[in-house]
Amino acid sequence: DMGLGIIAALKNIAPIVFYVGGVVLFFRAVTGRVHWTLLCVTFLLPLRNVVDKLQAYPLGNQFLDILIFGIIVGWFLSSLGGKKKILENTSINTIAIFLILYSFISLIIGAQYLGLDSFFDISDPRVQSWKNFCLLPVLYFITVNNVRDKKEVWKVFTVMCCAMVLMGYYASSQVSWFSSLLSRGKITGTFQFLGPNEVAAFYNQYTIILLSVYFFMKKGAKKTLLLLLIILNTYCMMFMYSRAAYLAAAVGLFLLFAFKKKWLLVPLLLVALFWQVALPEKAIERFQTTTNEYGQLEASAERRLLIWDKGMELFQENSLVGIGYGSFSRLGYDLGDTHNIYVKILVEQGVVGMLIFIILILSFIAEGFRLYQKGDDDLSKGLGLGLVVCVFVLLVNNIFGDRWSYLELSAYLWIFAGLVARLNIISNEENSPARPAKKKFANLKNPYIRPV
Repeated sequence: DMGLGIIAALKNIAPIVFYVGGVVLFFRAVTGRVHWTLLCVTFLLPLRNVVDKLQAYPLGNQFLDILIFGIIVGWFLSSLGGKKKILENTSINTIAIFLILYSFISLIIGAQYLGLDSFFDISDPRVQSWKNFCLLPVLYFITVNNVRDKKEVWKVFTVMCCAMVLMGYYASSQVSWFSSLLSRGKITGTFQFLGPNEVAAFYNQYTIILLSVYFFMKKGAKKTLLLLLIILNTYCMMFMYSRAAYLAAAVGLFLLFAFKKKWLLVPLLLVALFWQVALPEKAIERFQTTTNEYGQLEASAERRLLIWDKGMELFQENSLVGIGYGSFSRLGYDLGDTHNIYVKILVEQGVVGMLIFIILILSFIAEGFRLYQKGDDDLSKGLGLGLVVCVFVLLVNNIFGDRWSYLELSAYLWIFAGLVARLNIISNEENSPARPAKKKFANLKNPYIRPV
């Protein structure tokens, strides 16, 4: 009882602590000291339940947006002195900028398609969704340009792990409260307005990164703590009974084991062959509900196929640029969404949007694989390989729904990509031929050589 009382007290004071702390961190950020503000934003991004409680305070409903704005101002102001680049050169930069610009154009196309009076009405849910989506590449740019060294990289990584611990507390509690298949829809974790399939997708995407880092870590207390978090995350994912999450996790584990722990492919294969014995009973029931007793598709699966067919009809009518960002849900069709990100992109953004998505995904994989191959320490290699595998998990997750557009779900993907890109930059700087030359002549004093 005492433990529950302490937790209840912490829940009550947490909002005001975060709000007051956020005000202080905002003013620190705009003066160029962005590090702690970035850590605070990173911690809160998946904790929608905490952020929503800040709405009771002035401008609380824009809390994260204001902190991110403060970081951007501080980032640019600190770059004016010429001490550091405004924008580091990475393989993701160009395509991420194209993503923002094209999605804005697509927003205008959607307003025209729907016959709206204004193409940029702030109260329009399409515009709000677009703004949150654009924050994702913004988070990438903030991370890669403001995390300066390896020590800061691992601070951000640690804060993400701490956020997952808090998520695990809420998610595991809800798993115990809503243990039946009928009540699983009430499981929202910390996401508030997203369901168990989205929460499970969060867990399988980022737990695979944690597992990759774990495989490369040296023995010690940190490795043990990371393993405990991996177990907690896996428990939460398993008992949300998401078929898509199970499939995506299996693909991720197969790829990770193939790269790093080939002997684990044997038990993974055994689980795949004897899944009816290995998985929890309710998970088996969940798989078996895909078809009815006559071998026909059950209602929800059949409805998805019908909505995909309708989506492809719309794509064929507007194949180049689609019907516009966020427009499909406004057409009044059954289910309200395509329940497949590839159909959704094709319908709303056409071939152009899909091409941007593919190039972006390949850029993530390229950055991760480059760090895995050339990273100069084990943890960097683990993060690089983890990002590569995470992208493949994401690709499977998105066959069965939109696991790409939501800020709470995808923010960590872009932050992890930013950390990987920064580690690649650090590795290139440390291995550049100019550095040894600089060390060699560092102690020589020549009055005719002026320092650069």
